[in-house]
Amino acid sequence: MPPPCRIPSPLRWAQALSCCLAFSTAAAAGPWLPGEGDGCIAAWAISFSLTLLLLLAEMAGRLPSRRDIPLVHGMAAAMACTAAAVIWSMGHLRGGGGTDGRPRALRATATASSCLAALLYGAEVIRDRAKPGQTAPYLATPSGLLKVAETFLALLLLGLAAEQGAGSGPEAWRWCLGIYCVSFALGVLLVAGCLWGWGWCGWSQDPISTRRLLGAYAALGVVAYGAAVVLWPLYGFRDEMGGQARRPSGCRPTCPWDRRVLVALLTAFNLVAYGVDLVQTGRLVLLRA
Repeated sequence: MPPPCRIPSPLRWAQALSCCLAFSTAAAAGPWLPGEGDGCIAAWAISFSLTLLLLLAEMAGRLPSRRDIPLVHGMAAAMACTAAAVIWSMGHLRGGGGTDGRPRALRATATASSCLAALLYGAEVIRDRAKPGQTAPYLATPSGLLKVAETFLALLLLGLAAEQGAGSGPEAWRWCLGIYCVSFALGVLLVAGCLWGWGWCGWSQDPISTRRLLGAYAALGVVAYGAAVVLWPLYGFRDEMGGQARRPSGCRPTCPWDRRVLVALLTAFNLVAYGVDLVQTGRLVLLRA
């Protein structure tokens, strides 16, 4: 059993306060975009609630004995706050926004608070992750934390692609939607299995076959996202394929073209994440073979 995770209370308090400031200022600014705005506020509220639970557990002396639980929360919250800052600013800070500057200032404060929260959660992950040579649960290692990031990106891509009508769009987009859906489902199974205590999540106890299976999972992700990173822009930005090569003039903050660009970028980011994961997993397989 690994030693209890040491949680720096000032950092945890700063995380909670920044998330609280983000969703409270966003709500005080007035009406927000349905769908995207709801998702951003939900991301801040959930991150705040889970951080508050960890703070209460610390005050009661009942911190999780496993170090991977706070790290998974920190990685997921960092990804959520980063995504919320980008999506919120795209939909609520671009354009005129009316003559009253107070709502715009509040929305800008929400974006800045979300960026601060993402940095604070990221600092926790960098500080507390397993270092080389340490015995730790799989999700506390860089490869395990990459699995959390890959799963969150797949969830974000799934929502954005579905919002763009990928399910009823070109067949290539439906393939991309399927890739995002399957990768998210597999990632949830892997992360949940490790959190629920499946024995093979610790590298020191892993049989070689399991390490190879995780390597195959990363390789499959590279192949799948390698296809998606080509198919999505091909049918989204090529005129002959029914897409739009340039941003339409006078496009509003809710412009679908901007969201297509965001999906393309996030797909590329997840491809890089799977590639790094494959390299790390392959190195561990070779070292422990």
